[in-house]
Amino acid sequence: MATLKQEKIPPPSYRRLRHFAFDPSLSRNIETYEINEVTANLPWDKSLDLGPVDEYLEVVDYDAPSQLFYAPVDLNHPFLLAQDGLAPSDSNPQFHQQMTYAVARTTIGHFERALGRKALWAPHRDFNAPPGANQTEYVQRLRIYPHAMREANAYYSPAKKALLFGYFPASAADPGDNYPGEMVFTCLSHDIIAHETTHALLDGLHQRFIEPSNVDVLAFHEAFADIVALFQHFTYPEVLQQQIAHTRGDLQLESLLGQLAYQFGQAVGNYGALRSAIGSKNRATGQWIPDKPDPLKIHDALEPHARGAILVAAVFDAFITVYNWRVAALLRVATGGSGMLPAGALHPDLVALLAKEASATAGDVLQICIRALDYCPPVDINFGDYLRALITADCDIVSDDKHNYRLAFIQAFRKRGIFPNDVRNMSEASLLWQPPEEVEAAALEKVFNNKFLAELVPDWNLESQDRQEMFT
Repeated sequence: MATLKQEKIPPPSYRRLRHFAFDPSLSRNIETYEINEVTANLPWDKSLDLGPVDEYLEVVDYDAPSQLFYAPVDLNHPFLLAQDGLAPSDSNPQFHQQMTYAVARTTIGHFERALGRKALWAPHRDFNAPPGANQTEYVQRLRIYPHAMREANAYYSPAKKALLFGYFPASAADPGDNYPGEMVFTCLSHDIIAHETTHALLDGLHQRFIEPSNVDVLAFHEAFADIVALFQHFTYPEVLQQQIAHTRGDLQLESLLGQLAYQFGQAVGNYGALRSAIGSKNRATGQWIPDKPDPLKIHDALEPHARGAILVAAVFDAFITVYNWRVAALLRVATGGSGMLPAGALHPDLVALLAKEASATAGDVLQICIRALDYCPPVDINFGDYLRALITADCDIVSDDKHNYRLAFIQAFRKRGIFPNDVRNMSEASLLWQPPEEVEAAALEKVFNNKFLAELVPDWNLESQDRQEMFT
């Protein structure tokens, strides 16, 4: 009897890994525990090894305070492949490794889709190299240390090309939803992981942005990392729909979507999240106070995080403006033209439609914000430069701004006193970066031939080249 030859089974397109949508504290709340476990769909990487270690990342789980190594997780184990990785857990170091890897890899994916090319890390530099010698060394993998220090901190190290996450006991006097003295792991905060990964990705794109040549430079680094972490919230459908239902579609109200590092903020004695794009809680009363744009605030906010919060608020305000404009028709239909929603829970179909618009709007804003990095000056960036980059980047891709993203950005920046230098007014036409005039272009062609100019803008994409070839 003949036996047919078995067809070759192709590898899967994605590897699915579970992680916290926010942090472990949300899993202890009856209102949020169901939405706090999400599953990331990561590109299938056949090179993935123990650690995890892949083409971009290397998780090294050395607990420096305890002076021990934790056994690395094997994400290729058939049992873990069958159940989308380890179940979320505060106490399992292997899950800590899985979560840092999954969120960092997700963040890398957003950058690659927005920029249309593979991500590169900033190179190591040897400033003692002899004249004429190559001073840069290719860095294939960013290292991640989930348990690097016993302190309330996490940071990206440009020197080590590494993310270092700390752990610490929660405040005894004001622990929030944590119990007093509970060990809090920054490597289990989705927002902190995404924030620090963004610092590393931004350093790979603009290595001079860590030099404080003006008051906006370091603030931009902090703000941009918060923007990416914030808008990744909107990529999780279960989270988005629950929070849309909770706020009855009004994203200007207090919600998890506009807050960052909730557990961390409470553990260090705050009433709420570490940072928020839409408001804050009064420390004395615990009352939520919505953010009000103040064009004078930018003149006094000099500390990088405080100044960066102004830029974050401007971008989030632009998002809210476009979202409200996109859902206006839905709300008119749902309310019979009054615009006033009836009391009680929203209909699930309306929640789903509002969530769809919020997700699409947030995705567009995130893509515009990342793509604008290619339009920023290589040194000495300020917030006004970034506004011009946002407008130019979006105009190059979408000539017909039918959803009014560019108008929303201009309006939000103006309300917070963010103005570019050397523009006649705040119109879209004035803010666009302009190409060289014909005379300047002709002069450039004489100095640099077309072949040289083409090499300055290589034909990169997500498929054609490996990352080391791109670097060289």
